[in-house]
Amino acid sequence: MKKGRADHMGYSANISTSASQFPAAATVWLLQGARLGDNQQVLALGAALQARFGWRLVVKQLKFISGRLPSPDPAHALDHVDLAGSDPMMAYAGNGWPDLVIAIGRRMAPVARWIRAQNMPQGLHVQLGRFQAPFQTVDLLVSTAQYGLPPASNMLQLSLPITAPRKPDAAAMPVMASMADIAGPRIALLVGGPSSPIGFGLADGERLLREGLAFAAARKGTLLVATSPRTPREVTDLLRRDLPAPHRLFPFEAGRADNPYPALLAHSDAFIVTNDSVSMVADAALTGREVRLFELPVTPPRPLWQPSWPLAHWVGRRRNMRLVRGLGADWLDRWFEAEVRRAGAQPTRYVPTIMNRLLREKHLALLSDPSPPRTDIALLVAEELDMVSWRIMALVMQRRAAALRDRMAQGERPPAALQPASSIEFGLPGAILADPA
Repeated sequence: MKKGRADHMGYSANISTSASQFPAAATVWLLQGARLGDNQQVLALGAALQARFGWRLVVKQLKFISGRLPSPDPAHALDHVDLAGSDPMMAYAGNGWPDLVIAIGRRMAPVARWIRAQNMPQGLHVQLGRFQAPFQTVDLLVSTAQYGLPPASNMLQLSLPITAPRKPDAAAMPVMASMADIAGPRIALLVGGPSSPIGFGLADGERLLREGLAFAAARKGTLLVATSPRTPREVTDLLRRDLPAPHRLFPFEAGRADNPYPALLAHSDAFIVTNDSVSMVADAALTGREVRLFELPVTPPRPLWQPSWPLAHWVGRRRNMRLVRGLGADWLDRWFEAEVRRAGAQPTRYVPTIMNRLLREKHLALLSDPSPPRTDIALLVAEELDMVSWRIMALVMQRRAAALRDRMAQGERPPAALQPASSIEFGLPGAILADPA
C-alpha cells in the first residue's frame, strides 16, 4: 500500500493514497449545533475519516428547545430537540442509519446515543470533548486535558482539540494584500476574553499592550492585534486608542466577510495568545511557528481546608489542583475517577490544566521566558489524529465482524463480495503461497 506524509498543516500523516483500498465503506453523521468551535471539531474529525478511508459524511444540523435540558432516560433522548427546526433524523431508501455518529456537547450526546441505537448492533457513537454520562454508554471518547476526564479503555486524550487548518479564502485576500507592506517580523497578538476561572479587565488589557509592544520592540517586529467576540469592550477601546503605528489592530466585527484571522495565522512569524482560549492556542501552534502565552489572572480555587459537600466536590477540587501541577493520580484521585466513569461525579472544565501541560512540554512559552518554545506540535497532532482515525476504523470493523459472525451462526451465508477469491487478498507473501510439494 502506498503511503505518503502530507504537510503537517493538513493533519494527514501516513495517509493512504487510495481510500478505495479500504473495504469498510461507512456512512458518518456529523451532528452540528449552535457553537462554531464545537462544530469545527466534529467536521474536522469527519474530514479526516473521509480523507483516510473515503467514508461518506452527512451533516445533521440540530436545534434545541430553549431552556429544556436533555433527559438521561433513553426513551426521552429527543425531548430537548426542536425536531421541526432540525435536519431529519431518519433512515430512508439510499440514506440508511449511519455506521458512525460523531457528536460534541451535553445536548448532543443523548441524540447520538439514540441514533446509534437505531443501527444496532453495528452503530457506533464517538463523543468529543466533555462527557457527563456513564462511560459505558459511548463507544469512544476523544478529549483534551481541560475537561479532566479520567483514563478509560474507551477514552483517548489528545494534546490539542481536533481543529481543521484555518486557511485564507478569497474574502481574506484584501487583508492579506494590506499586510504586504508590513515591515519586520509579523507578530500576531490574538486576544480572547474572560472565561471562568480566567478574568480579563482593563488593567489586564493595559499590561497586555505594554508587554506585547516590548516583545515586538525586542524582535524589531510589528504587532498585528486581533480581538475576539469575547474581548471586553473597554479592552478593544484601549487598543484602538493606544496601539501606536506601525502596529495594526484588527477588531472583531460580527458578520465581517473579510475575516482577518485566517490571514494572520497564515502570514505571521510568531504569535502571542491570551491563556483563556484553547482554540486560538491550537490554531497558532499548528502553524509550526513560535507561540508565546500571555497569562491573564486565574481566580484562585477555594482552599482545600474549606469543605464542600458532597465529598466528591472537594475531591474534584483537589484533583484539579493536582492536574494543574502535573501530579500523578493518588488513591483519592482514582476514587474520583471511578465516580466520573460511572457518572457519579463530574470534573470541572479547567483551562489552566491544558495550558500548564503545554508549558511543561515546551510547546508554549510564557512571554517572559528567555527560551523559545518547540514548534513541532503539529507533527504530534497529526499522529494523534491518525491514532483516533484508525481506532475508529478498528471499532467499525470489529462491530461488523461481530454482526457477520452472528448472522453466520444463524445459518446465513455471507455475500459473495465478502468471500476472498484467494489468500493473496490477505496480503500473504508469495513464498508462503507457494506449494512446498
